[in-house]
Amino acid sequence: MALVLRHDKYKQYWEGVGRKEILAETRLNLLALEYGYKYRLDIRPRKGLSRVEFVRTLTEARVVGRPVRRSKGAVEFFRLCGDGTLQRHQW
Repeated sequence: MALVLRHDKYKQYWEGVGRKEILAETRLNLLALEYGYKYRLDIRPRKGLSRVEFVRTLTEARVVGRPVRRSKGAVEFFRLCGDGTLQRHQW
């Protein structure tokens, strides 16, 4: 089971994201860790809204990310660290 959050459009941290939004992202990552989620997927399909999904296992991450990548969308895969930061992870 994945925890899904939706966003209107995709932004990188360096594209004008304020400090409050970065703190909110960190708190969200810590909350996901408390609920047992270990990985975060930033999903940007070709059509539609980008979203963030938290998953517990690598198998869930592959199941969620595979259709998006097949349809030429982008999926960034991160492992959640204990302090709420993200560590880039490879498939």
